[in-house]
Amino acid sequence: MMHPDAYKTVIHPSEGDYRERGSKFPSYLVPCEDDETLKAHITQLKKQHPSARHVSYGAVMGIENIIERSNDDGEPNGTAGLPILNQLLSAELKNVALLVVRYFGGTKLGKPGLINAYKESAKDALAHARLVTRFNSTEILFRFGYDATGPVMQAIEHIEHSTIIEQRFDQDCEITVSIPKSELDKALHLFDHTNEVEVSLLH
Repeated sequence: MMHPDAYKTVIHPSEGDYRERGSKFPSYLVPCEDDETLKAHITQLKKQHPSARHVSYGAVMGIENIIERSNDDGEPNGTAGLPILNQLLSAELKNVALLVVRYFGGTKLGKPGLINAYKESAKDALAHARLVTRFNSTEILFRFGYDATGPVMQAIEHIEHSTIIEQRFDQDCEITVSIPKSELDKALHLFDHTNEVEVSLLH
């Protein structure tokens, strides 16, 4: 069973392709967290494919407050952006965009043909993707004297999916740790029994 804060995404782009009756549909799956990044990807692909007819896309952005975007870019309504977006939703991905370029091959495909072509090209990019699991996380800070290092390190090890971001060991020590949000309440109270360790929320 997946951790409640876990989600699937990509950190490296992947590409796909589909061809139908002379039309070419190269596709690109990319990391994408906001509209500004999405616009940059669209601009880049239009420069990369200056003679292409369309650059349609679907995107799922955000982790808690999810934004879904789709655009047919001049194709008949619902034949391009939505089939692409549906592939992302089926794969349960977040913070990604999938863009499909179309080179018209001279033969009209009709609505069912277009829907299938965009869907298959999107599926191909997904098939070549290396998916990773990320966590909806927050950061906490441990402050403690050097003598408490052992208990603090043990406590951090027992926080599920925690990652040490930064650490400083001196007479006064600090460790910054990224943890899944659902672990926050438990983590903040790990050292309620002692004054030797202070645990606080960073952001």
